Amino acid sequence: MAAAVEDLFEAFNVGSEATSFPGLQLPEAHYPANIWPPVPGFRRAVEEWCGRAGALARRLTGIFACALGLAEHYFVPFTDHSLDVLRMNHYPPPEADHVPDRGRMGMGAHTDYGIVTVLWADRVAGLQILDDRGGWHDVMPELGCLLVNLGDLLARWTNDRWRSTLHRVLPPIDDEGRLVRRRSAAYFHDGNWDAEITALPGCVPVGAEPRYPPTTVGRHLAEKLAGSRAGQLNENSPREAARLRKADNG
Repeated sequence: MAAAVEDLFEAFNVGSEATSFPGLQLPEAHYPANIWPPVPGFRRAVEEWCGRAGALARRLTGIFACALGLAEHYFVPFTDHSLDVLRMNHYPPPEADHVPDRGRMGMGAHTDYGIVTVLWADRVAGLQILDDRGGWHDVMPELGCLLVNLGDLLARWTNDRWRSTLHRVLPPIDDEGRLVRRRSAAYFHDGNWDAEITALPGCVPVGAEPRYPPTTVGRHLAEKLAGSRAGQLNENSPREAARLRKADNG
């Protein structure tokens, strides 16, 4: 499977800080301090959005619990000092109009690593999700609406009863095929770094073994990041890799 030459986007991340959870003595390696640019009003606006997106993510986990036949607050002990990250993505337009090389990606195909992602995105073509047959489908958010992706940790928890959303972003184009600017803001709700993840009650058939070995949120994220940033083979993600190999990448 040929990889895209490069991802044509830039991003700015902020996330949960150790100081946000006084008394827990959380490791700063997992909960580092944010670095804010000296832009008037930027930090206030971003922190307000994080609060709102985080509240929605936590509400969604309560809904997930009920849908899985669990108590509404089942996930709270796993998420009360969650490693949440807001990633603000910018797909800049080129200096001159041109038709993009479809062999390159705005963002390559991937699944999100955590529990659930709350995504705001421009109404600009480019985002696609993969179906069970290996086909890609365009996704355009409705006006005033957010998108929600399920993550790998939820797939592990549910033993693939619910699978993570495999998605990509093609070079964003207008109706005439010219590259245009696209922006998105993805709020990743990933769970406590020390939370243990094992298959949930009722998600493993009687007499069967879970599809995934037990892990922790911190270990899972470290393995995922080592794969995407350092090119280290992740032995614990064969199912995601198999889904991508099955995809029609035309």
